[in-house]
Amino acid sequence: MKKAGSILLILSLSLAKAQTHRFFYEVKYKEDSTQANYQKAFTVLDINPDETKYYDNSFLEKDSVNNINKSQNTNWTAQIPVTRKKNSSKNINFAFAGDQLYSYSTEDPVEWKLSEETKKTADFNLQKATTNFGGRKWTAWFTKEIPFSEGPYKFKGLPGLIISLEDSQKQFSFSLIKSKKLDQTYDTKNILEVRYGDKPLNVSEKIFIKKSLEYYEDPYQEDRINLKKGNTIIEIDGKKYTNASDLIPLIKSEQEYIRKQNNPIELNKAIRYPMK
Repeated sequence: MKKAGSILLILSLSLAKAQTHRFFYEVKYKEDSTQANYQKAFTVLDINPDETKYYDNSFLEKDSVNNINKSQNTNWTAQIPVTRKKNSSKNINFAFAGDQLYSYSTEDPVEWKLSEETKKTADFNLQKATTNFGGRKWTAWFTKEIPFSEGPYKFKGLPGLIISLEDSQKQFSFSLIKSKKLDQTYDTKNILEVRYGDKPLNVSEKIFIKKSLEYYEDPYQEDRINLKKGNTIIEIDGKKYTNASDLIPLIKSEQEYIRKQNNPIELNKAIRYPMK
């Protein structure tokens, strides 16, 4: 846990007055469960006085650029951001179906089983806990030395901050690497609640799944319709297309990509995309 030694010092000096306690986690994951190598991302857990926010660190990196350029752009991320009110298990999820950003709420109680097993690192006294959540079995190590009942993504409810977390199939792992405190609550409205200059369309989870399936069925629908209407040339990724039928290989390739990259943290919510 790189830089973890500074976490306790930061917290001990600032618990009373800091408005955002920010924790950075390294995430190793497999979007395709059959792939050999892991992808890696760095994510942020902001614990504010009234709410908690979990999102990709690339949002923060983009925010610096946005402030300079007065723009509202954010990187796409495979890590679905979530926000929740303090002491609540109701999460607001932000995710794309095609080019449209959606938000939808879910109730996500996490029921932990505390273990008597403990271990000591150079930085923390840790205790083990396990849970079944999202169709996976998880093992967490938390510390009471950081008195926040929070963790990455939707994992919360332990008597201390989650330091590391991994599922039994080793598809996802989270490790706390550093923290910092901000004297003011960090405003994420231009990088999380609004992305690409657009506010998300608020729908139910059921509608989001429906929209995801609709995009999968015809991922180049707008381009295909424009070609059928007589627009003679459409350029996609530097290549020009003149007939709607020319898009068939692109459509099939996109559908195959969506089917393969379908290994979410909550495995029981993986959308069942039909073979094409």
